[in-house]
This record gives sequence, structure tokens and C-alpha cells, in this order.
Amino acid sequence: MKKEWITMKASGKAQRTALASPLRLEILGLFTEDEPMAISEMAALMGRSAGSLYHHVGILEKARLLQRAGTRPKGKRFEALFRPAASRVDLEAGKGGESAALALKTMSSAFRMAERDLEASFRCRGCVTEGPRRNAVAFRVHLRASPKLLAGINQHLEAIEELLKIEANRSAGPSPDDQHLSLTLALLPLKGRRKEKTEEED
Repeated sequence: MKKEWITMKASGKAQRTALASPLRLEILGLFTEDEPMAISEMAALMGRSAGSLYHHVGILEKARLLQRAGTRPKGKRFEALFRPAASRVDLEAGKGGESAALALKTMSSAFRMAERDLEASFRCRGCVTEGPRRNAVAFRVHLRASPKLLAGINQHLEAIEELLKIEANRSAGPSPDDQHLSLTLALLPLKGRRKEKTEEED
């Protein structure tokens, strides 16, 4: 089945709250292939009990981030199957207030997950740190960016996004050489750290 690149904007409170949980972000991150999963499968992949996930899957479904994708027999009963409602979720947040606080919590959760992935990569035998098949790299840099440099950085970020769109829309199924990877990026202005002076403080 051909995957479609579908973008959803998480602008409602229910969606922003659902995404603020590291565990729920991890659940969404399990869907690396275009196949629905039952809660029992999610639990096995996460090393958790199925009972510990029902509440969180319910929140994701209520927020319309996960959707039902039929059922399948399991023993004498049927279990529900789920799939993400979109290939990508864009988190909308204002500059202050509750929406900004939830966006911060969501990204903090994402970076904690990246920290765990980085730690696991140190124990991974299949880690490649150089060359075109490199699958493990992490860096942080402070820089002074001219308008030209900033435009160039954003051009490369857009190229990465385009590569991911092409991959999502390819008709071929996964190959034995495919790898499950995580990619976490943040480009942020450092001046945001400092509280800007008000007219009364000048």
C-alpha cells in the first residue's frame, strides 16, 4: 500500500496535551511502517504491559492523533488496530500562555527521547559514525548567522523535509536494508533566553 504524506496541525488543547507526554510520543514513534498495530504489539515493542497503554492510546485516539484501523481476531476475541491520523504533526504554539507551555513540554519530551536514543547508540553494534551510511551523529553549536547563512541553513532543512516526503510517498515496501532511526532538530534564537527590558526598566 502506498503511504501518503499527510500533515496535521495540532492546534487544539486536547492534541497539545496528548503530545506533551513522553510515553505518548513514544507510542506515535512506533509506527515506522505503513501497517496498523494493536495495543499488544505496541506494548511488546516498548517492553510494557498492554494494560499500561490503554489509557494513553485512548487519549491519542480522542485527540484524533491515532485512529481505528479495523480489528483482528486474537484467541476468542477481537483486538482493535490503530494507525496515526497523519504522517507528520505540526505543533502550533503562541509566544506565551498555555499553548506555549504545552509546546515546551512536548519538545522537552522529544529531546528526552533523543537523549535515550543517543545513550542506546553507544551500546549499538550497528552504529556508523562516518561516511554516507552514517546513522549516528549528534552535535550542538552556537553561531552568529548572517541572513545569507540563515537562508542556507533553512534551505538544507527544507531539503531534508523533502527527502522524508519522497520516502513517505514511495510505493515500494520496506527493504531488508532499511533502518529505524530518530531525527530531532531545533534551530532557535539564543536571544530568547534573556528577558527583554520593558520601557519602565530603561
